[in-house]
Amino acid sequence: MSTPIRTPRAPSGAASGSKPPQRSRTMQLVVVAVAAGLLVTAAVIFFFVRSDGSSSPSTKKSVSANVKLTLGGVQNANAGPPATLGADAANQIMAAVGQYVDKGLIAPVKTGKAPTDVSGLFDAGTQTAIQGPDKDVLFENGQPKLTGDFKPAAEPVIITALSDGNGQFVLATAAFTYHVDEGVEGGTLNTARTIALTFTPDNGWKITGYDVTLTRQGAQVEGSTTETAKK
Repeated sequence: MSTPIRTPRAPSGAASGSKPPQRSRTMQLVVVAVAAGLLVTAAVIFFFVRSDGSSSPSTKKSVSANVKLTLGGVQNANAGPPATLGADAANQIMAAVGQYVDKGLIAPVKTGKAPTDVSGLFDAGTQTAIQGPDKDVLFENGQPKLTGDFKPAAEPVIITALSDGNGQFVLATAAFTYHVDEGVEGGTLNTARTIALTFTPDNGWKITGYDVTLTRQGAQVEGSTTETAKK
């Protein structure tokens, strides 16, 4: 006589399919909640940085008379207590950026002459470099002569400001890209600059350092050329 074979049964209350442990599900919920909180915090910060209220610099008004050049945002880096770059300081920096673009990059192309009145935007420590080895990267020189359309464009400026241990802002870097299509003899010359201008408070705010990369291609250029000026 054969012995019946019995199939083991799962303990009472156990489901046929496996479920993730309750602890794992709880951890997932916690992670989702934390992530959502971080996103909300980031959104609030972004809103206040870009707002146009009386306590914030203007982000809509162009600081250039020739190309749309606006503030994209302000990032604060604090070596000491929390501090926020004031609207007046940010507006002064943006005004200087606008003058740099108008006087140093646009006027020379339109007039066919080297820029004038740009040295006052820079501090004493940069004067030798901006008038010597770095000038042709930092500024346009009016050559080749413009014979056709002139189409400049710029990305919004991002200011990164550094405060010291006492909460005083000692440096601020304004970074943006600028490019232009120029109608010249032989076709269109494409010029692009990646620009970072570092300012320091000096009777207002003056440029004390820079990192500029210049790329040209198109008419009157063989292939593509790239130059960099850094201080």
